[in-house]
Amino acid sequence: MPLGVNTLLPLEFGLECASLFWYYPKMISVRYLETALILLLVGGAMYNLISLYCVIGFSGRNRDGSAAATNIPVSILKPLKGIDPDFRENIESFCRQDYPEFEVLLGFTDADDSAIAAARAIAAAERNVRVVITRKDLGANRKVTNLQGLLEEARYPLIVMSDSDMRVEPHYLRTIVSEYRNKENVGMVTSLYGISDPASFGAALESLTLALDFIPAVLVARRLEGITFGLGASMLLPKKALDDIGGLSSVADYLADDYQIGNRLWKRGYNIVLSDYVIEDVVGAMSISGYLAHQVRWARTYRASRPWGYFGYGVSHILPFALLLLIAEGPKTGVIASLLIVLAIRFVLACAVGGKVTRSRNWMKWLPLLPAKDVLSFFVWASSFTGRKVLWRGRYYRLLKGGRIEHG
Repeated sequence: MPLGVNTLLPLEFGLECASLFWYYPKMISVRYLETALILLLVGGAMYNLISLYCVIGFSGRNRDGSAAATNIPVSILKPLKGIDPDFRENIESFCRQDYPEFEVLLGFTDADDSAIAAARAIAAAERNVRVVITRKDLGANRKVTNLQGLLEEARYPLIVMSDSDMRVEPHYLRTIVSEYRNKENVGMVTSLYGISDPASFGAALESLTLALDFIPAVLVARRLEGITFGLGASMLLPKKALDDIGGLSSVADYLADDYQIGNRLWKRGYNIVLSDYVIEDVVGAMSISGYLAHQVRWARTYRASRPWGYFGYGVSHILPFALLLLIAEGPKTGVIASLLIVLAIRFVLACAVGGKVTRSRNWMKWLPLLPAKDVLSFFVWASSFTGRKVLWRGRYYRLLKGGRIEHG
């Protein structure tokens, strides 16, 4: 029997119903996605504006060496492995401090390390420098083992721990010791750091990441809860405070030893001071792959150490959210306007960090890379949830709960 009108109508109605069941859930899910992106944009914009406020409020005092004189003797501990870019200039900057009494200890855990000859040459030229080779094994983190060997050789009760790729000015030590003395019950004085003159695209991306992600995050944390952690660029602390948290052996199996030392001091009731002195990080001509490897290691370490804080940190990636909204809704006037506002906020924040914190104009020529850096940072943040392996100083490690590590 041929199909009639009465037969076609139910068939067409059924097809329409089926299409609605497919179309409307998809449309609703897109709307949910768009709503979520808008909320993330608003939240992220608020975070970036708070960051801008905190950056502008960073005082940056004592940049000119005007700190009060102090006579507390200090031991500076430099754990070393291999030759970093500008190795000699970096180490000598710590040896030539405008300070009455201090020593610099250069440490290694491998007697065949390629940097030992250069370190011994510096020690021969500078009266207050010694080279220490440690053969013990304190834990999975070889840097902590290195620091323990240096600590045992340190003459003075006040110590400074500083990463090998940092460079300072002659008034650095006088400044941070003065800050240590200016407040009661200080367990640590720690410092921000930045790259003022990148030597490559990878170094420029690293510099922008420090300026736009790391520095604002630290300053926001200081404003909201105080400094509850240490930063490996520079940590000044008394030996007694370190003993109170179980010594270096208590953090020997953690990758972020600087964070752990500062956090444990804070939990013991000590004050952690963020110095006004900002240190120069000398990374040399870092490759893009080197930049990505470093960022993935940092991201996974942060996630393991502070999982909820790191998850919330995702809201700061407003530029990728604005681009996703553009893809979802198309080039509507409001969407384009939000993208331009986001870009303006990020560029203003970059200028504020350059003017108030790092005090450097050289890296501003790399600002056109900012959108690419923000997109890469978002993918690094997302990828940190997909694995636990990190590469550090030529070795692979597996991150465990709480930030502990084991050889990978």
